[in-house]
Amino acid sequence: MKRTERELNYLDVLTVISVIAVVFLHANGVFWSRPAGRLWITSNIIETVFYYAVPIFFMITGATLLNYSDRYTLKEYFQKRINRTVIPFVVWSCVSYVVVVYIFKNNYDGNVVFNIFNYKYMAIYWFFIPLFAIYLTIPILAKLNIYIYICIVLYIYFLFAYSVYRNNLRYQLSSVCAS
Repeated sequence: MKRTERELNYLDVLTVISVIAVVFLHANGVFWSRPAGRLWITSNIIETVFYYAVPIFFMITGATLLNYSDRYTLKEYFQKRINRTVIPFVVWSCVSYVVVVYIFKNNYDGNVVFNIFNYKYMAIYWFFIPLFAIYLTIPILAKLNIYIYICIVLYIYFLFAYSVYRNNLRYQLSSVCAS
């Protein structure tokens, strides 16, 4: 199925807005040093307002790839994903490993592969793991009926909402018991 001009513009606008938001997030590095006073308030507002960017990129990925079978086979789909993301992730993670361990002399315990896939050497690579999960689920989701897909999304939403509620409740109870 070919995208219409309107769909293309909609996704392009979302991409541009999200790119600008990511630039703001990356320029807001002071947020992670937990400054005091007005700087903390300003950096917190920037972080909060522009936090939507990466989830939007994940949604754009899903929107553009759900009809992959109209353009290429499953083998071609995975070959493109491997060439465009998996190989660069592995190569740059190995470069990061060399830089962090041998140049900066940071010693990390554990398996190198485990540390790479848990982005221990380069924290900014965190988004690759959810992206790989999206790539693996796209062929399954593309075959599902829309009603089943909506049920899965609602299930995941309520599971997430419950876990947030439960963790919040646990935190409140632990702070009351500690008093």
